[in-house]
Amino acid sequence: MPSLVRWHKELGPEVLSIITVFSYTAAAPDKAKSFIRKNKVTFPLLADGNGNQTRHGVLTYPSAFFLDSQGKVLWQGILPRDRSDPGSNRQWLDDLLRRAGVEPPPPPIHWLEFDKGLDESQWTWGNRLLFVEAEGCTQSQRIHKLLSEDEEIKKLVDGFIRVKIDGRSQLEIAKKYGAAWPGDLVIIDPDDKVLFRYWDDFKDVAALKRALRVHTDD
Repeated sequence: MPSLVRWHKELGPEVLSIITVFSYTAAAPDKAKSFIRKNKVTFPLLADGNGNQTRHGVLTYPSAFFLDSQGKVLWQGILPRDRSDPGSNRQWLDDLLRRAGVEPPPPPIHWLEFDKGLDESQWTWGNRLLFVEAEGCTQSQRIHKLLSEDEEIKKLVDGFIRVKIDGRSQLEIAKKYGAAWPGDLVIIDPDDKVLFRYWDDFKDVAALKRALRVHTDD
């Protein structure tokens, strides 16, 4: 279920429509409501009793079906496990979307909280890419646009532990690394040493790419 919720948010219903069918009957709505709250489900949920089981020949739960726009079943089975990895299974889903004649949008960059990113850096000995952002900040919006639209940068940042902080509420962290507030990118090694600040070469995208290539863990 975490994968389905994430995909629905990332792709939107115009690319991927999701319907969850419960074997619970409409006479037991509390179970469905509890499931929705627990998993933060944002797509339609139907209570169909045993109707779907009979209709599609479902033998085990949970079962999933992937249909194209014409209703043809392209795949059925048990969804791959999410494994708590934000990027997990997207390639599998993208391949199915292409089989259905839909070109999927690129997966978004996923960011960790500062403490989680620090732990992972110290455990894996990987470099962190710290993004200092603030809602409504023009420079933060420029960084978002750069990271989401430049194909080379999108690939390069995969070699980093990606961490995002709020420049307003976590200003002490921005100061610790000498980052600009807000809208800065900083590359930090596992020893907490700053290797590169984007603000030092503001708007020099070529310098950012060079730094990403030099310090990537790939």
